[in-house]
Amino acid sequence: MALEGFGEVEGVELLQKLPLFQRLSFEETSLLGSIVSHADIDPQAMIIDQNALGDALYVIVKGEAVVTREAGGGEHGQHVRHEEIGRLHAGELFGEMSLIDDLLTSARVSAATPMRVLKLQRDKFEKLLSANDKLALKVYRSFCRTLSERLRTTTTLLVKTQALSVSLR
Repeated sequence: MALEGFGEVEGVELLQKLPLFQRLSFEETSLLGSIVSHADIDPQAMIIDQNALGDALYVIVKGEAVVTREAGGGEHGQHVRHEEIGRLHAGELFGEMSLIDDLLTSARVSAATPMRVLKLQRDKFEKLLSANDKLALKVYRSFCRTLSERLRTTTTLLVKTQALSVSLR
């Protein structure tokens, strides 16, 4: 995975399109853009491994990633199988939780095609936010909104699944 710098406006515009950073001003997004790099990733390359400590948020500029989880095996020398649980495309992000917690990753993300991504390293992110309280507040509020939306969606899906399960009995 080779990292290169990029034009400030290009990165800022892409970051501002993400729901996670939409409420930031151009100036605030420019501060984030100043610590972001591009990474070119070869097909089949693993970007994030399941059950590892994440260290960056990635935004897909071009290409496609496949998200998988271990689906069994791995015991007594068996080969670990990975089950596909999703695909990510240009404009989508992943790894964002690694910016705010120290938990192991819940899935593996690999390049399905040649990819170009923006990479926002956790250490640089933390340093920037620790130096700018106003930016930190806005970013963390945005993370809270995103997590709240995901929780509501998951809760709705669980309620529908449970209702279907009960009606089939």
